[in-house]
Amino acid sequence: MPPNGAGALPPLDRPNVVVASIQGRGSLPSVRLNELDAVAHVTYLARDETITPEEAVTLFRTADFLAVTPKVSPRISPDLIASLPRLRGIALHATGYDFVDVDALRDHGIVLSTLPEYSTRSVAEQTLGLMLSISSRLHLANDRSRGLVPPRTSLRGFELRGRTLGIVGCGRIGGTVAGLAQAIGMTTLAHDIDPKPVPGVTYVPRDELLARSDVLTLHCPLEYEAPPMFGEAQLRALRRGAVLINSSRAELVDVAAVVEAVRDGHLRGYAVDDTVFSGAEVADLLAEGRILQTGHSAWWTDEVLDRGSWMWADAILAMIAGRPIDVVAGPTVGVGAATPSVRA
Repeated sequence: MPPNGAGALPPLDRPNVVVASIQGRGSLPSVRLNELDAVAHVTYLARDETITPEEAVTLFRTADFLAVTPKVSPRISPDLIASLPRLRGIALHATGYDFVDVDALRDHGIVLSTLPEYSTRSVAEQTLGLMLSISSRLHLANDRSRGLVPPRTSLRGFELRGRTLGIVGCGRIGGTVAGLAQAIGMTTLAHDIDPKPVPGVTYVPRDELLARSDVLTLHCPLEYEAPPMFGEAQLRALRRGAVLINSSRAELVDVAAVVEAVRDGHLRGYAVDDTVFSGAEVADLLAEGRILQTGHSAWWTDEVLDRGSWMWADAILAMIAGRPIDVVAGPTVGVGAATPSVRA
């Protein structure tokens, strides 16, 4: 199947490619390694920690193309971009790219591609799991059965059927969440600056969405160095007793504001797929099960790991061939480009 992106880059004769990830060569299917070796000089970097900007200048200086995972990548800042004069394209093993200065890439004519569909189902299913945990107190019941919280800690929950789910950003993941929520009897509303038809979803203005939602779930991108989308004013605009689910980016929500909203009871609970809070910081809310955090694990499934490795190889090879796919930044954005669906 031909690539679905832009023909923006003329191919180079045996370009230099740097692949940086936790497993290095092991991050790609073995059969695809031979394909890459046939068309490029490939350097594989296996790292357990984030590469510093200073290291990146040295490690990436000769790269024509960079393939990197968020776990090991430094922030792709204007200074770093300016320090890599040969760089023509970045193939990112991720859907989100909030650590990348897209405007700086465009200024330098560097293409950025992502994997917009590799983790959709897994993230949507975990979002439903977070909703069910908060509503049924499943996580708290587990803690109480293990003696981690006082035995009299209340496990009283509520049913999701008949409740209204508000979705901020109803693209691939948000639309899949809508279908799962409808299957258990929820009404689904959404807000998106570029709304696409989704069965069973009614689009409303954001203020109306906040006012009507019993559960609000976030599925929108975070832009480079952008402030939180949900601060005190937005959280207080939610109806009292609502639940907030954030399986997108932790930085979309102001930490101090959400803690205060949960602590004073305006929000019934907050679930976030990241490690945001220390035990001491919100020990009472964690013990009461009103805050649930899952350490950015929504995408960590067998299917995503397998699917992502093949999709990443496709993206790297397409970029080398001068036909990048799923482009979010570059000289020309093609048919298959992914663009942010919701902004503050």
